[in-house]
Amino acid sequence: MKKLWIVLLSVALIAAFAMPVCAADVKFSGSYVIQGYYENNRALVDNGASLMNTWQRLRMQTDIKVQEGLSLTVGADVMDKIWGASRSGTATPGNYANVYNLPNNAEDENIHFTMAYVSANLWGGLLRVGYQRQGQFGTTFGDYGDYTYGPRIRYDYVIGPWTLLALYDKTEATQYYSSTGPAGNIGVSSYQVDNQQDAYVLAFMYDWGKGNAGLLYKHLVDARNDGVVAPGATDTGYRRLWEIFDPYVKAQIGPVYLEAEGFYLTGKTKKYDVSGNGTDMTKDGLSAYISATVDFAPAYAGITLVYVEGNDPTYTTSDKDNSGWPGMTDFNPCLILWNFDLQRWNGGIGPVTGAVNNMNGGISNAQFAQIFAGVKPIPKLDVKASYSTATADKDGVVGQISKNYGSEFDVMATYKIFDNLTYMVGFGYLWAGDYWKGSVASNNIDNDYLVTQKLTLTF
Repeated sequence: MKKLWIVLLSVALIAAFAMPVCAADVKFSGSYVIQGYYENNRALVDNGASLMNTWQRLRMQTDIKVQEGLSLTVGADVMDKIWGASRSGTATPGNYANVYNLPNNAEDENIHFTMAYVSANLWGGLLRVGYQRQGQFGTTFGDYGDYTYGPRIRYDYVIGPWTLLALYDKTEATQYYSSTGPAGNIGVSSYQVDNQQDAYVLAFMYDWGKGNAGLLYKHLVDARNDGVVAPGATDTGYRRLWEIFDPYVKAQIGPVYLEAEGFYLTGKTKKYDVSGNGTDMTKDGLSAYISATVDFAPAYAGITLVYVEGNDPTYTTSDKDNSGWPGMTDFNPCLILWNFDLQRWNGGIGPVTGAVNNMNGGISNAQFAQIFAGVKPIPKLDVKASYSTATADKDGVVGQISKNYGSEFDVMATYKIFDNLTYMVGFGYLWAGDYWKGSVASNNIDNDYLVTQKLTLTF
């Protein structure tokens, strides 16, 4: 009998401690993606090797409502890997800036926690503090948030149709940490206090029901090359100080859906600490995007135009940096050209010689145009075809043979099996341009094609 009372008391204590936790409102959301590729000639060379693989990712988000106006959000990517691939990376603090820098990282193949932040309704707005998704604003053009997370302090304040935003971001893997403490850092150039990259952002958005628009201003400070040197040595360190202006608009005008976004970058790519120890490099770059879709159900058609300024190769040792906004990894206009998921698992595109823009970090140095059309014969089926052409804005190397990246035809069919489960099958063919010859006219190049299928579950 005594043992029975002990068991009952233990159960009662466990229940008592668990009651506050059970009272919390917990919501789960996320997605599970499986995508397979067969690609014929990613190197774009004569008799190039083909490759075939399948990747997957389980993305989970847990929102815990602690009390009214206060919650905790935790997110993780689980088993983000190629089917059957051996684990290939060792996860160490500061070893990678973003998960996509080390595909098949051993940590990512297990459970890679990406978000952990507190949300609180304060001062009439919403405050969020902790690790959050970074790099998303306006349209997907210019975004890099799908795989980019980091420390962030964000505050949103809504006044009628207006939303005011202020935030601070620290870029992951740019803060130096030494387990030996300050004594081990004295006189070592890479161990300074401000060896980091930070961003300070102000923005506003306006919503009028059938559309919204906004403007973001970002002050970026990159001090990773700000060399604190040993006593008596010459300080040749510099900082990157960028001012970034990012306006966007989304609007439904009758049967036409229109969206556009632009980036103007100014400031200094290199601002030397000591005058005379280096040449300051000025920043002046432009990127722009516009897309229009006309809906005449069950069919639709549209056009997309993109411009991302390139940097003249003769500027590499001078005082000019004219490249546009980098790292647009969320923007995937084609199945092959500038498709981030494809390059993440299959590597960069193009041969070694002349592959100065192998499209492995988002769209850059490009003038891009695409026409597309589709039809939805039944509500659950969407069939879409597109034709794209792309050229480089500037030569990739001195003596570049051509600026023509090539043209691509894509066709995709997406079927909604359930409300939360879709299946996509696609085919893409790339007619490779002479850009891939680099500066060597005798280089032989060849075309590429791809077949893909993708299963996506959302919950």
